[in-house]
Amino acid sequence: MTKNFFKILTFCGLWAGTAYAQQTLPLTDMSAFRPIKENWSIVGGVSSSIDQMNVTTTEAGTGILVCKHEIGKYGIDKDLLTIMEHGDLDIELDFMMAKGSNSGVYLQGRYEIQLFDSWGKKTAKYNDCGGIYERWDESKPEGSKGYQGTAPRINVAKAPGLWQNIKISFQAPRFDAAGKKISNAKILSIILNDVLIHENVELTGQTRGALVDNEVAQGPLRFQGDHGNIAFRNIKYKSYNQKTLSFSDLKFGVYKGNFRTIDDIEKIKPTNSGNANLLNWAVSNAENEFAVKYVGKIKVPEAGKYTFTTIHGGNTQIKINRQEAFKNSWLNSGEGRQMTIELPAGEVDFEMYYWKTDGWLQPSLGLYAESETIRKHPLHYPNSALVANPTSPILLNTATEPVILRSFMDIKDDGKGKRVVHAVSVGNKENIHFTYDLDNGALFQIWKGGFLNTTPMWNDRGDGSSKPMGSRTSLSDAPLLNVLDSPAKAWGNIDASYRTRGYELDENGQPTFKYDFGGANISDKITPSEDGKMFKREIAIKGSAANLYARLATAKNITKTPEGLYIIGENAYYLKVVDGMPSIRESNGMKELVVPMGGTPLGEKITYSIIW
Repeated sequence: MTKNFFKILTFCGLWAGTAYAQQTLPLTDMSAFRPIKENWSIVGGVSSSIDQMNVTTTEAGTGILVCKHEIGKYGIDKDLLTIMEHGDLDIELDFMMAKGSNSGVYLQGRYEIQLFDSWGKKTAKYNDCGGIYERWDESKPEGSKGYQGTAPRINVAKAPGLWQNIKISFQAPRFDAAGKKISNAKILSIILNDVLIHENVELTGQTRGALVDNEVAQGPLRFQGDHGNIAFRNIKYKSYNQKTLSFSDLKFGVYKGNFRTIDDIEKIKPTNSGNANLLNWAVSNAENEFAVKYVGKIKVPEAGKYTFTTIHGGNTQIKINRQEAFKNSWLNSGEGRQMTIELPAGEVDFEMYYWKTDGWLQPSLGLYAESETIRKHPLHYPNSALVANPTSPILLNTATEPVILRSFMDIKDDGKGKRVVHAVSVGNKENIHFTYDLDNGALFQIWKGGFLNTTPMWNDRGDGSSKPMGSRTSLSDAPLLNVLDSPAKAWGNIDASYRTRGYELDENGQPTFKYDFGGANISDKITPSEDGKMFKREIAIKGSAANLYARLATAKNITKTPEGLYIIGENAYYLKVVDGMPSIRESNGMKELVVPMGGTPLGEKITYSIIW
């Protein structure tokens, strides 16, 4: 049941399984923007200090749009507008904040999605990263001028100098033929660093600082550039018109019986029939042993390729424009199929059979349509695609003391799926959490936000797994420690000398993981900072262990900053080594940050922080 419920959410999601490629805003030069401002430029590399206010350095090249502007010098003339104008829009981009900086993306130049250095804030407001900025009425009394801003559900902003990702799905306001607004603009969703922070937020008008004091069907993207330094890359978008596919002359027939094929259905007469505007299995007035046949026309607004997605519990077979779009196939409730077909403008024939014969299976029936210019939309009633009595999610939240759960954990390791079978997840009141692999002493993921979704583990018979609920940063599930006979030796898997000793809890409930390896006793403690900005990790060794090394990180790029921090990957997170003598080495095309563990006083203990 749980698996099917989540699949329904996946197929309905605006950012899930999109069938058409996004367009990319070119960042080879400034030709995509108007007018060109002196504080904006195209560069090939960028970094921003985590400690120094509004300090950004750049490297020559292309692919990154950067704004360098002194905080305190304000003016809308410093903002950057695209030549491209949009109505309905899905946009995704990466951005990097400088410390203390403030920026925003204005949809149609009028509705601001705030970008802000909100790192570590406990409670997010409308003016924090990912917030929908407030509206403004100068005629109201002081203290009441601002109104209707919407805060993110949770603060998942990363540290200054790290790349962050945001996805925005926007529905433009609607106007009648006379130009009168008939429906408000809407934020369909915003996903910040892989966490849904807004959903279906109506915008009654333009936000404060709008480009023009009106609302329109089409307008440019606007990037705020008068409140400090910021960088953007990978700006991808999909523009949509307001057209949809719809049915005409749609008729249905209901058949009662235990059917195996369409021929079985056609052997008898329908017990009920009628006209419909959309698909709905519920016209059957039955839960099982029924069939519904739909015949009619689909109105196609413009010629082109259309992708259809069907979800159903039971069997379906569908013809569109007299072509077999979906062959007869059985699916579990909420599972789906997808296909793409070329259609002419105008009306095309539609025929669908849906039947169900398994009493234990929940009935469900849905059909979605989309194209390069038409946003994915349903051709069914909402209740038809929902599984009856869906499982309520079983969420494990944090408390005043750490919460510890052992479970399976499914991850991606070197691009391949992997199940960690002895995973220990630790949740903290600071809203930063981690998972540890007892099989090899690896800290393999950290995240901000909610703790765990344990529905897969505890619902029904369960499969023993749980899922992080927040913004996850993947580390490595390779062992922390290795014996290296030479500096060039490749990092290997754990050997037979490894023995886990479980973990012990301190007076605050924080675990210290213990194991034996290479003739030494190892203790490994990971604790959150009070401000929720970092984890402190302390690795101690007792006993003799020749040529023992710890690998703190591996990535294609590892660089050291002037402040002594190490930037891991493409500005994914920072490491700060307090105790130990780290060095960067290359192995198998990757860079590794390694520290010797045994044989010297400094090697008896390693202390470092993971900052993000």
